[in-house]
Amino acid sequence: WSAPLAAAQPGSYRAYASFTVKDTDGAPVPLVLSRPLTVPGKIAPTSLPAAATTTHVDGYALALDTAQVMPGMDHPLTVTVSKNGMPVTDLQPYLDTYAHLTALHEGDLAFAHLHPQGTANGDHGGPTLSFAAGLPSAGNWRLFLQFQTAGVVHTAAVTITAG
Repeated sequence: WSAPLAAAQPGSYRAYASFTVKDTDGAPVPLVLSRPLTVPGKIAPTSLPAAATTTHVDGYALALDTAQVMPGMDHPLTVTVSKNGMPVTDLQPYLDTYAHLTALHEGDLAFAHLHPQGTANGDHGGPTLSFAAGLPSAGNWRLFLQFQTAGVVHTAAVTITAG
């Protein structure tokens, strides 16, 4: 595989590839591969933004209900999407679902990839997306939530704390 990458600041990174293969019986098997990457140069230490329950991207507001998110168990994580104070109900399927949520754990870079519960059926998803958040360990997690409207993919980022 190859992918174009924008120039990154000096530091250590990890690239992930998340995909599904079929086993010998034809059943889907989700896999994640990762590889460390290093950009040489003087590293300026940074930390994650503070944990929050809201974030914004491209004029959309996302509100997260993370009250029940606990490490090591599947618990509900609900995201509500709005724009200009109105609920968004025109989410389009993107890679067969209304959203993709990727979570990376601060420190060890543990990885989780989640899809909302239910099936995508037409261009009328939202405003609420419910995920079974099975985050394996306590601490801060950086979430990247992708969703599509009017043929445009939006990626929102927010930090939450599990546990």
